[in-house]
Amino acid sequence: MRHIIKASTVTTAVLFAGGVALATPSAAAPTAAQTVTASYDCGSYGVSDLTIEASAANGTGSVKISTSGGLAPVDIPANSITATLRLERAGGGTVDFTGTANDAAAAGQPVTIGALTGAVSAGDSLDSYIPAAGSSDASLSLNILGTDNTCKAVSKQTPGPIVF
Repeated sequence: MRHIIKASTVTTAVLFAGGVALATPSAAAPTAAQTVTASYDCGSYGVSDLTIEASAANGTGSVKISTSGGLAPVDIPANSITATLRLERAGGGTVDFTGTANDAAAAGQPVTIGALTGAVSAGDSLDSYIPAAGSSDASLSLNILGTDNTCKAVSKQTPGPIVF
């Protein structure tokens, strides 16, 4: 009976250790994609609800933005939008996600921009960057077919911040 108890204890310890090893995330493992929305005022292009899909791997965050409305009165060819999305860290400071990538879009139709990339750390909690009243800061900077435009976030993200 003594051998049965020892074997059972060893088996339990091995299963527990194996379970802990499997449950511990790898530092290099990518984060699962997260999707949030927030409202942005893009001046002459109007107010749009942006859907932001984010993930990260190896210290690089990646975001893809989709608009709820059209951003331009003309057709937008693929890869003709240069964008910078600025998000605010819960602990202070900001992170910029930049890139030139977009799907083609017909005039007045929603646009998908990205992937935009930026440096992130494990545990970063990022939300909409809402510039102070009267500030010239932008939450989203766009260059569409050579025309610059800026957008300011007017709401925090729903359902909450993106956590890497």
